[in-house]
Amino acid sequence: MNLTDTLYFHNIRGNLRGLDVCPLLPFWEDMRAKCGPGGNFYLDINHRFRESRFVTRNGEWSLPWPQEIIPGFEMPEYDPAFSKTFDQVSNERALEIKQKINDGQKFAVMYSGGIDSTVILVALLQNLTKEELESVAICTSVHSMVENPEIWAKHIHGKFKIIDSTYDRYDDFINLGYRPITGDEGDCIFGTSFALQLYHNYDYYVTATESSPDVRQNLFKIKHDISNPEVHFSQYKAIIIRYLAYNTTPKGLEFGRLLYEKYVHGVNTGTVPVNSLHDFFWWLIFNIKYLNCAVRGSIFFNRHITVKDGIDSIENWFSGKDYQKWSMVNNNNGCKIRNTLATYKFAARDYIHKFDNNPWYSEFKSKLESLGNLNLSNKYTEAKPAQRIVAVDKKYNRISIDDPGVKEYFLHHLSDYKIDWTDS
Repeated sequence: MNLTDTLYFHNIRGNLRGLDVCPLLPFWEDMRAKCGPGGNFYLDINHRFRESRFVTRNGEWSLPWPQEIIPGFEMPEYDPAFSKTFDQVSNERALEIKQKINDGQKFAVMYSGGIDSTVILVALLQNLTKEELESVAICTSVHSMVENPEIWAKHIHGKFKIIDSTYDRYDDFINLGYRPITGDEGDCIFGTSFALQLYHNYDYYVTATESSPDVRQNLFKIKHDISNPEVHFSQYKAIIIRYLAYNTTPKGLEFGRLLYEKYVHGVNTGTVPVNSLHDFFWWLIFNIKYLNCAVRGSIFFNRHITVKDGIDSIENWFSGKDYQKWSMVNNNNGCKIRNTLATYKFAARDYIHKFDNNPWYSEFKSKLESLGNLNLSNKYTEAKPAQRIVAVDKKYNRISIDDPGVKEYFLHHLSDYKIDWTDS
């Protein structure tokens, strides 16, 4: 690996404060004492999120090393006149799959029972014929029955070929002749579940800040304005910083402040309106974490096929341009979230409810993390253990910590990384 190489993907993974065991931990921890304040800040992003795979699609978000967006994952141009509804976009997406089935392709839906994968299933059930649905398999586990037992009983069991997601990986489905359909980017168009934890514990974070009584009083006053465009996210600055901090030490809180200011710099240099608190968190995943959500399956959850073949073969349901355009113009109108946590992804809930008329799922279904239900217990590529992969280069090669020049590459760039987005 050469010092001037440009990456398509980077993977800072493994808790850098020693709270869990990961093969990447000693690799990154060895650099901590050598790379200075900028490099340590970037390593600490992983400490807060247990990963750092962030790259901007819009606005400024400096990285320690040169990196480009993988072709095909660029952000569409913001179109304030875009008027299609979520229902329209979902049905049209299903019609794209319908055409591909009629062209001879088969599909395996990665179904967790969660809202995103249920949208996919409902769209296909409503827009494909019985004969066309015979070209669709459901890749799932027992967890999906727990998340949505009614859909399972009425529309899946005995009606589709079932593939066990706790055993098979993406390359297995592809080798069987299926194109996997994933809803990995569902959070990207609605806003990250990372925000939900703050909303749920809002009062705690207000009282945990070191703000003045007047600031705290205002924070309590705007508690239910998280999607009000008239209440700018900067009014929540104190609790955002406290929430982003990796602990309450001076260093931990300073990291929270720097990360907040880095996010704000990205917002201020972007071309898409970001106003409310929920806009702020939505923009983080729709913009800087989007690429990670889009390609992690191709990189980590297959053994035999190349990253490029995985990207070309996997259908990211919500990555269609119309879904992204819909997401950019439907902030703060109730489509993404209303006044309770249970309304998160409201437009998707409503789309499902019109099909199954299940009030419990529509009104009370909570966000659960489904990624861990895939086969992660033995996640190997044929050539390199996935737990040791730190990057993908512009030839779509997975880069391992064991490859020549890798440590020198990251240490060089982390050592040169400067905190240049803040005046203080």
